[in-house]
Amino acid sequence: MSTIIDLMLAIRERRTIFYHKDTNQFDHLPFSEIERRELKPDARIPINDPNNLRLPSYEEINHEEIMRFYVRECVEDKEIRKQLFDILKRNEYMDAYLDKLRELNLYDDFVGSCGDVYIQIFKEWADKNDLDFK
Repeated sequence: MSTIIDLMLAIRERRTIFYHKDTNQFDHLPFSEIERRELKPDARIPINDPNNLRLPSYEEINHEEIMRFYVRECVEDKEIRKQLFDILKRNEYMDAYLDKLRELNLYDDFVGSCGDVYIQIFKEWADKNDLDFK
């Protein structure tokens, strides 16, 4: 994943992303590539694993509120606002919302307007886990 914002937008309901200290990689597996090679078939994955850190959950990020803020504060065209708000009424809105932003050439504006929120959430998570990504 190329940027912090891309990483944070990849977090979905029932789809957790983990950071693996030993490989410095992010992915959807609760154990790293190195640990996978050593993992026995009947091994239990520890709940509090100091090597594999879970990023904030979908619920903790509250994508919907961030996306609603963007539409309210940054989108002036009433028809586009209606389209985006209608998408946000769905149960699974993330992909459709981001696709619509790309279709309307608003994705970069969204990242410019709301990216700081995602970066702040990521920084708070990193600080809480004593990680430095400078």
